[in-house]
Amino acid sequence: MTLFSNGFSTLKMPEGYDQIPPKDEFTDLYLVNTAIPMSIKFSTTPTLSGLPEIMEGIENNLKNNDKIEIVASDFTVINGKIFYMIVSAFSDGENQIRRNEFLYVEDDNLYIFEFTYPYADRELDDFYLDIIRSLKIIVPKYIVENGSYRLNKEE
Repeated sequence: MTLFSNGFSTLKMPEGYDQIPPKDEFTDLYLVNTAIPMSIKFSTTPTLSGLPEIMEGIENNLKNNDKIEIVASDFTVINGKIFYMIVSAFSDGENQIRRNEFLYVEDDNLYIFEFTYPYADRELDDFYLDIIRSLKIIVPKYIVENGSYRLNKEE
């Protein structure tokens, strides 16, 4: 297993996945395995919201989208930390796509794990949890202050 590190956090990357360059400033890691097929996205964004507000916003957005079904939505404890977990499903016209998201807030930073694949498989629970449990936050990626945010770097 390979270790990902961006100087702010580290986590284990599963074998057999190709790393794709991130398309935005908040995506830290994007992995794809075309054989399964599955994608794994790890993001960090600045936030002043807590998990209850984040949960409410996500659920309201998804409930207003008749193409997406919320399969499960709840708080869960992983490594003694409270995460918000939401599982949703939608169709791409050919396949039923499933997305499992795990969100965690610490020091005004929202950490998001997103696992997307074309079927429901409870066997993957340990797979997700192994990756999430491996997360080590070295320092917050963003500093949020005065209604704005900046990258946390030594000045």
